Amino acid sequence: MELRNLPLTALKAFEVVGRHCHIRRAAEEMHVAHSSLSRHVRQLEQRLDVKLFSREGNRLALTAPGRRLLTVVQQALGQLSEGILYLDPDNMSGEVVIAATASITMGWLLPVLNDFQSRYPEIQLRIITIEPQQQELPAEFDLAVCLGKPNAHSRSLEKLYEERYQPVCSPQLLKSKRLHNAKELLALPLLHDNLNQWGKWLASQKVTPARALNNCYFDYAYQAIEAARLGMGVVLADLQEVRSDIDAGRLVAAMADSFTVGQSVYLLTDAAEQQSIRARLLVAAIREWLPASTGRV
Repeated sequence: MELRNLPLTALKAFEVVGRHCHIRRAAEEMHVAHSSLSRHVRQLEQRLDVKLFSREGNRLALTAPGRRLLTVVQQALGQLSEGILYLDPDNMSGEVVIAATASITMGWLLPVLNDFQSRYPEIQLRIITIEPQQQELPAEFDLAVCLGKPNAHSRSLEKLYEERYQPVCSPQLLKSKRLHNAKELLALPLLHDNLNQWGKWLASQKVTPARALNNCYFDYAYQAIEAARLGMGVVLADLQEVRSDIDAGRLVAAMADSFTVGQSVYLLTDAAEQQSIRARLLVAAIREWLPASTGRV
């Protein structure tokens, strides 16, 4: 049987009857005659060749297949209703406020927002900047993308990914020769940000930044990454923030090894049932962009 040929009217009738388990109350909700509603349900049972309700006199109860079908139909009708809402600019218009660190915004969030805005031009975006490791966030945001675990309070917190760092630089600086050890790396200028990941990495290699040919210091990672694009030196960058640069060939890995520092990026939102349509769409776009999300914490 072609499932696409199942009559939508019969599925809707089944959903209302299944929710009430009472023909009269279901008929009142749908503003139809009892007989019409019963006929739709019988036709659906015949088409599916399965018993959806058990009947004892005037009492109805869902069978096990009926309960399973009710869950599926309710989910499908909910998605259909929500999808229709998305077609109406009046339902979509409004603002979404996004809080994010400067480096995350510059590293990968802006391409997500650019694609989102092209799909939903009626939605206005407002971005406010927060600091790495900031635990107390401003109240006026719909969603926040945070480096380090913030205080969630009553909001929903989801770990998106764990940061993984690797030395990267312009291919012109490296001249197509991947380095093999930290001593070779110190022959190139090192680009630092305020998180000082170079210090941790070089300490693990038993060398110090002072032994580098040259050190250049920035306040934010995105500044150091831009300097690396220009060929000023090697930056120790989170791979997610330079993924598009590596894919496009603007940056290359200076050494093969990558490492973690136990730092993760989190998504903070209202509970799903409290989110606006606009916020839910943007959350979905972020998860789609970052397929390795790991779930709620």
